[in-house]
Amino acid sequence: MKKKTAKVTKFIEDLHGFITSNPQFRKNTATKTEVQIQAEIRPLIVQYLEKHFSDAGYKDAVAKANKSFYWEGQEGKYGKGRQATFGARNYPDFIITKPYLVAVEYKQSPNGSTVKQGIGQSFMHTMTEDFHYVYYLFHDESKDKKIENSINYDKEKSIINKMWSDFNVFIRFV
Repeated sequence: MKKKTAKVTKFIEDLHGFITSNPQFRKNTATKTEVQIQAEIRPLIVQYLEKHFSDAGYKDAVAKANKSFYWEGQEGKYGKGRQATFGARNYPDFIITKPYLVAVEYKQSPNGSTVKQGIGQSFMHTMTEDFHYVYYLFHDESKDKKIENSINYDKEKSIINKMWSDFNVFIRFV
């Protein structure tokens, strides 16, 4: 398991803030599919990387950002050649390769079973050592936001903290 630093934690926290505070980030996803929302999130991640690399002094931050980003199904190093685990390959929705190797998972649903599915996928990304870190964003579509509000309960807080501290999986709900 790759060691976490204050820099990687800040990078992922800032990524989450950049995505969810962006005016282009859709708050109500009930009428859109997961694939449609992922297509909307993709350019936000690239914009964040462009800003990150620009702030870090890269002369061509746009090229660096695009070279450091893959999405599920894209051709290249992170495409079809992945090794199977339990008879299936691990494909995150998005991959950030620089400055850190981060798998990005996005799920949306009005029920908690999908949350657990995403946690399992995220867990596999780091346990197989295919990725060093995972950012898992879950969009709560329940009418009363029961899933998002559940993070205030001790059991859920403990799980979320343990996933980050022990397995490098950063989980956030919106």
